[in-house]
Amino acid sequence: MLRLFFTFLLSFLFFIPFLTIVSSIELNAAPNTILPLKRPLDFHRYDYSLESVNDMVLKEGGKFIGEINEQKLKKSENLYLFLKRVGFQNKDVELIILTIKSNYPNEKILRKLPIKHQIYYSIPKDNLGLAINFKIGKDRDLYLWENHFGNLETKITKRPFIKNTFIKKIEIKDNLYNAAMKERLPQNIFSELTKILSFSIDFQRELRRGDIFETLYSQKIDLISNTIIETDPILYINAKLRNTNLKFYRYITKDGYSGYFDEKGKSSKKTLMKTPLNGARLSSGYGSRKHPILGFTKMHRGVDFAAPKGTPIFAAGDGVIEFSGWKGTFGKYIRIRHNSTFKTVYAHLSKIYKRRGSRVKQGETIGALGSTGRSTGPHLHYEILFNGKQVNPLRIKLPSGKNVPSNELKKFFNKQAIIDKTIIAMKNGNLTKKLAYLKKHNKNFK
Repeated sequence: MLRLFFTFLLSFLFFIPFLTIVSSIELNAAPNTILPLKRPLDFHRYDYSLESVNDMVLKEGGKFIGEINEQKLKKSENLYLFLKRVGFQNKDVELIILTIKSNYPNEKILRKLPIKHQIYYSIPKDNLGLAINFKIGKDRDLYLWENHFGNLETKITKRPFIKNTFIKKIEIKDNLYNAAMKERLPQNIFSELTKILSFSIDFQRELRRGDIFETLYSQKIDLISNTIIETDPILYINAKLRNTNLKFYRYITKDGYSGYFDEKGKSSKKTLMKTPLNGARLSSGYGSRKHPILGFTKMHRGVDFAAPKGTPIFAAGDGVIEFSGWKGTFGKYIRIRHNSTFKTVYAHLSKIYKRRGSRVKQGETIGALGSTGRSTGPHLHYEILFNGKQVNPLRIKLPSGKNVPSNELKKFFNKQAIIDKTIIAMKNGNLTKKLAYLKKHNKNFK
């Protein structure tokens, strides 16, 4: 009993210097929610992860452990083989596996460990106990340790995080991608931004030096590893071009549809995308041209986009794959039937990912850019067929997608106002005002 008392006292003294309260801007939190703490205020009820397995052992009053090692799972290696490889005795390995399986029969933890998964461990030696710690998914940890009676105990904990909200301004100097990378815009946010705007902007012809893009988004930061664990979808985009000023807001309708809508509640989407790939340049437009291989003037009934081989090609809209395979001079070729009016064609692909008859969603990857068939270099030949006739993809006016329902417009306008005022507060550096708005209105956020 005396030893247990001193163990508890040591653990208490160990944590006192580190007690901190983490504040956060959390758009999805309920009003007056207290966000996770990096260090516990109530040791007995605390269920968040600590910085090391040793911290957890001290907190729980377990048997003292020795040196903490870390290694990654190798290919075709499970936890059982890992523990044997790093030096645990057979009896300990079997007990560890049995304890995890029996304590969490529905979690299937041992089946979900990927290759190169980081595992922290301490091998029992002399009077020192064993301990193990590893992540489960993005935001949880499993701890296993030995108590003073030689029995194994386990605990699954949540990893503490902070949610930061950013407003990024991107000004084009040479091209949009370089401008975004200069401002350290996350790659997935950049891809989402271009996909949302690809219905309204021809990135190959409309962008100019000095054009400005703004975007509002949030990221969850793991407080233990100080790494990004999740980037939420964009909340707001503003594209200020020479002759255009576009604003789109993310909104989820009552029936669960998530989309981006302009200031009047009109969808950012059109029936078809103008450019079904990212990061390309227009290399050949629609109309008469001198054919680069045949050498004579010929009608070009589509547009060509040049980009590196392997660039993902997206379905321009929802539909069914009508043709998928080799088609003469077009090489690897896909044709999608979107409805009774529209079809789209994608030619010279290096790879095809969708078979004939497959249903596809707008923005879904259907193939990879290449140079198959009669082609002088890697590019996508893209066509839009309207009632069976080829039309210019860059000039045709396309109907819009699903708008905000009229009975939800008031709620949408309220959310729009909250976002606008939050952005103004962020630009002014007025954190107090920003937090006040979020605390007052965050029940409208999803």
